[in-house]
Amino acid sequence: MKFILFFILLVTSIKSFAYPNFIGHSYTSCLNCHYNPFGGGPLTDYGRAVSATTISSKALFPARVDDEKLAYMSGFLFRKPKQNWLRTQVNYRGFNLVRNPGSTKAETKQWINMQADARLILKFGENDRFVAVTNFGYSPEPANPIAGDKQSEWRSREYYLGYRITPRLGIYAGLMDKVYGLRVIEHIAFSRTTPQVTQNDQTHGAMVHYLSETWETGLHFFQGNMSQDKDLRMRGMSGTFEKTVFEHHRLGFSFLNSKNDYLELTSLALHGRFNLKEGSSLLFEAGQTGQKPANGEEIKARYGLLQTSLRPTRGVYVLTNVEYLKRDIEQETYTVRWGPALQYFPMQRLELRLDVYNTRNFTPDASTKDSWMYLVQTHVWL
Repeated sequence: MKFILFFILLVTSIKSFAYPNFIGHSYTSCLNCHYNPFGGGPLTDYGRAVSATTISSKALFPARVDDEKLAYMSGFLFRKPKQNWLRTQVNYRGFNLVRNPGSTKAETKQWINMQADARLILKFGENDRFVAVTNFGYSPEPANPIAGDKQSEWRSREYYLGYRITPRLGIYAGLMDKVYGLRVIEHIAFSRTTPQVTQNDQTHGAMVHYLSETWETGLHFFQGNMSQDKDLRMRGMSGTFEKTVFEHHRLGFSFLNSKNDYLELTSLALHGRFNLKEGSSLLFEAGQTGQKPANGEEIKARYGLLQTSLRPTRGVYVLTNVEYLKRDIEQETYTVRWGPALQYFPMQRLELRLDVYNTRNFTPDASTKDSWMYLVQTHVWL
């Protein structure tokens, strides 16, 4: 009865992303669970089974439903697919955003539909040697759109072809996220907005991925998003390298260089992912980004991210985020943002999340009032 009630809720109410904090479950490489070796986008069959048997709670299922049964039910139609070459997925993610909570004059509430899309995956060969991935759906306009950017609210955020030359070496081409840093789910994180690798910064290009027993690397050569005007397309390259240390931890660095007719962007970052056992983890990223206008001086910014993720019980993750941003290293002003979050997977296919953010700007000549906001997020994938 519990399953029936939640199935009704699932199909009437509510995108899968990579969660770097899942290194706490000893998954050092995103290739284990995603078709994209650097995470994000659709899950593989194995990834869906891990979501059902390791990540998500069993609280809504009767005791007779064991992990083997949950893995079988993790397919698109709640069963194991009968063929090996086609996979479909549907995703929805939205949240209620409340700014300045408790203020009679300044409090605002807004429901935001972040994404609603359908995905199609074709895969052939041993161990999915060849894959073709695409999606199409709703993508809201950015709050501050770039002038001349003609992207529609209905579009594809991702489509690419992938070929694993060997199990260790693969090449990919199409519209993808840039290879850079930690792909944390928090798209407003300074570690994503400063180097311009957020949810709407996909680019057309080609990527090479290599995975060894102790390290992993990738290079991405891109020509910008072809849906933008030619003079706005950010063309260039990026790359990342991670080394496995002490068996279940990762240390690495990333770089990115891109430019269009108006701006050149260069970014470097150091990052780490640490397994704290029993599903818990610690992440950090520290970077510097330079923005050089075509007819101006370069402005360098520095950012930092520290995130802890503690798993008190199966399906529940308690997170804490601490962020730092100095928009111009020549100035004395900087911003600190921090806050807790609660992430709950009551069952496979459903994620509920509460985030609280406190932001303070520090300046040498004036004091500023803290700003608060919280968001309640619902994420469903089929």
